[in-house]
Amino acid sequence: MTRYRNRLPIVALILAGASVLTPARAAIAQGALQARARGTVPAPVAESALQPARTVLHQLVGRWRFAIWFAGNFDGPPDATGTRVVAALYDDLRVQWTETYDDSSHSQGVLGFDTHLGRFYSSAVYSDGSGVQLLTGDPNQAEPLITFTPLTPASKPDRQLMESFTLTVIDPDHFTWVPLDRGWRAVFTREP
Repeated sequence: MTRYRNRLPIVALILAGASVLTPARAAIAQGALQARARGTVPAPVAESALQPARTVLHQLVGRWRFAIWFAGNFDGPPDATGTRVVAALYDDLRVQWTETYDDSSHSQGVLGFDTHLGRFYSSAVYSDGSGVQLLTGDPNQAEPLITFTPLTPASKPDRQLMESFTLTVIDPDHFTWVPLDRGWRAVFTREP
């Protein structure tokens, strides 16, 4: 009998521990950990994934001459031309740009890479536009191409292609900016 009495406190402790853990298991089963995880900040993108973004942004720094052709005039002289200057902002994941069209209208913007989301972002203001353009961009892992879509959905579905763009780095001295509807294209050539 004494043999069983010595084990009685141990059994009581095990049963008490089980009763304490049971509500925690029930809470886990009901999604308590998921609710807590939703409030956490996403982990930064791995360093190896940042290098392609750094390379693209670094290649954009400099002075560029651009030419724009509208649909139907892809083999004639450009419909608009100008100069864009791209400078590093305060690190190697953000650049700012200003551009002047030959007709003297101006534009400016910022292009960067968000390390927490693993996506590019762009904001721009054009003097001939109606407001700020906010875009988010998905990089293509196979080539230096970024597809930008509006941060807020287009008011009309047919405008989604007009308000979405691709930035393609062709080589260190050329890149393109083209809307997905292919209504025009801008070709940038590095100036010495």
